[in-house]
Amino acid sequence: MRNEALLNRRAVVVALVGLMGSMLMSLSGSGVDAQSPAQTLPEQRIEIVMRDYDFQLVKPTPVRPALPTVIILRNQDIVRHGFYSAMLQGILVQGEGEGVAAYGKGIEGFYVEPGKTLVIRFNNQRAGKYSFRCDLHPQMKGEAYVMEVPAA
Repeated sequence: MRNEALLNRRAVVVALVGLMGSMLMSLSGSGVDAQSPAQTLPEQRIEIVMRDYDFQLVKPTPVRPALPTVIILRNQDIVRHGFYSAMLQGILVQGEGEGVAAYGKGIEGFYVEPGKTLVIRFNNQRAGKYSFRCDLHPQMKGEAYVMEVPAA
């Protein structure tokens, strides 16, 4: 009787281990990464319109470090503009636009063609004041402040 109970316990443990293993395998195949901050933290979005040789912030919002950040650049001018910022240096950056995609470290900036939109994704860990500019038109400049904001 005692041997039968022990065998039943072992069968339950083996079944649980097998079930957990199959769950982990299905998660790894689905692209979900338990350690990915973008999966668990809220995304902060910044929308900037490039118009009349100027960067125009659509809706001012505080930018906090250690949160996934998305910058949406809309070029509403009739010329190509650049977007360069030290905020992007040394961190993983992903840029996606119509027909263009870039991903990696060491990306310093992007170009946005007239009438096109570019989406930049990154996770900045450093607080501070960061300027950005268009390298094609020196008068186009802006600033972003990445600040620690205490929870309310």
